[in-house]
Amino acid sequence: MNRKEIKESAKSKIKGNLWKLLWPSLAIGALSGMVSSLLSPKATVDITTGAVTYANASFGNSVILIVFGLVLGIAMIAYKKYVLNFVRTGKCEFNDIINCIKEKWLNIIVAEFLVGIIVAVASIVIIPGIILAFAYTMVTYIVVDTDLSAVDSMKKSREMMKGYKWDYFVFCLSFIGWALLIPLTFGLILIWLEPYMAVAETIYYERLKAK
Repeated sequence: MNRKEIKESAKSKIKGNLWKLLWPSLAIGALSGMVSSLLSPKATVDITTGAVTYANASFGNSVILIVFGLVLGIAMIAYKKYVLNFVRTGKCEFNDIINCIKEKWLNIIVAEFLVGIIVAVASIVIIPGIILAFAYTMVTYIVVDTDLSAVDSMKKSREMMKGYKWDYFVFCLSFIGWALLIPLTFGLILIWLEPYMAVAETIYYERLKAK
């Protein structure tokens, strides 16, 4: 893979389109933070007795948080469909995310669960876990982009990444310099970096799929 060409292509595509790519992920993140703030247990300490009590620490709130977290996790994966449409056509709508959630939510959950279990078990021996993590890198893209089942998407990802695990690892490492600027810019660089990385990764998937 020509990593330099992929990254230059990503920079070209996001030029003038930062807000279009950024606002859905910002909206999902803001919604997550708001709900977590409202429903998460808040500890208070009685300074006279030292007793700790928790507000909002109810079973119902816990269930809502879990369900909402799951929905938002699915939405963040569905966002990849939004970016895919942008990379392919230059056009994308929030309905791309909504429709992807409606059509693919079960496949997304099953794929993420299976990959998580397999990688976690393999990670006991460390190296196999790392190898499998890269082998399944494209699973979520395949799930949102095709009609394949979760299991078939996992198989397809292994096939696509065959011979490209190291290449993709180096591709990911090439963003470290930008990541180091996050604390130095008080996170402001993420306004540009998040869309850039999302588009670059999507282009990588497109090139890999073409091969």
